[in-house]
Amino acid sequence: MRALLRELLKQKGGKVTFYICSIAATLLQIAKDWVRLSADDLEALRRLRLKLGPIPPGLTPKNQKLLRQFDDPALVRTPLQLPDRLWRGAGRQTVGFRAFLQFQNALAIDLLMHAPLWMANLSTLTFERHLQWPAGPGKPALLVMGSDETKNRQEIDFEIPTRLADRLLAFRNSIAPKVIGSKPNNVFVTLAGTPRSQDTLAHAISHTARARVGVKLTPHQFRHLAAKIYLDQNPGAFELVRQLLGHTNLKTTIGAYAGIDTRRAGRAHAQVLEQLKEQHFARHSRFSAVNRQMRGRSTAALHLPFADWPEADKVL
Repeated sequence: MRALLRELLKQKGGKVTFYICSIAATLLQIAKDWVRLSADDLEALRRLRLKLGPIPPGLTPKNQKLLRQFDDPALVRTPLQLPDRLWRGAGRQTVGFRAFLQFQNALAIDLLMHAPLWMANLSTLTFERHLQWPAGPGKPALLVMGSDETKNRQEIDFEIPTRLADRLLAFRNSIAPKVIGSKPNNVFVTLAGTPRSQDTLAHAISHTARARVGVKLTPHQFRHLAAKIYLDQNPGAFELVRQLLGHTNLKTTIGAYAGIDTRRAGRAHAQVLEQLKEQHFARHSRFSAVNRQMRGRSTAALHLPFADWPEADKVL
């Protein structure tokens, strides 16, 4: 572990990054839960991890740069519309290998937008264990996972909108059987009907996003995008985002996404300043116009009673 961390620090010019801290924390957890080192050896690893300092708060510079691109509302609409475009495009093809995978890409991205799961949970999603239709077909479905299946030991319970729920049923009951010969239990399967690997599905999602959106989006970055979209529409709603992403600590959510609210506050302040400037300019222009009119009146008319003024001078 010491040799690995030294090499990573060397590659980063001695700078401690979120990635390096995460690697150290992961190795420490593996040593504790799987290797089962002695208490003395674990303590030595803990001291080594503590030398790196705390994990830097907030998003990485790479993820911050990514989310800034989605300040453009037109770009936000593209991933929102992508599942529909993929599903319709696959439906226009003869059901075969390419269409089969495109249907799955549509479902994967749609699920990430509505229920931003960790990739390990998305790739192992099954119809029998994780998806339920309590009100029957044509109604919203539920996506549920036990605490023993999630990264942070928190249960997952999402409502899936009817449109996506119907597509999941259509894929299982009619689309997939035409290709693999039977109804699959896993949502994401190969042509042989076996579960697709996490890496294969993650690559397909990222490749599709890059090709169709024009931005490289990993499955995990869809979680960041979901948080940004909601906070853009509901400033300060960190508690709901915490629940959406399954964070155990609100500080984690605020630390990661507070910058989104800061930028929004700056834009709102700039808009207020511009509105005040425009109001001042409008008042100044109106007063200047009245003054010009007054200067244009005949001085003789101003010494007469108002009733005796020429009609042209009575109009302000």
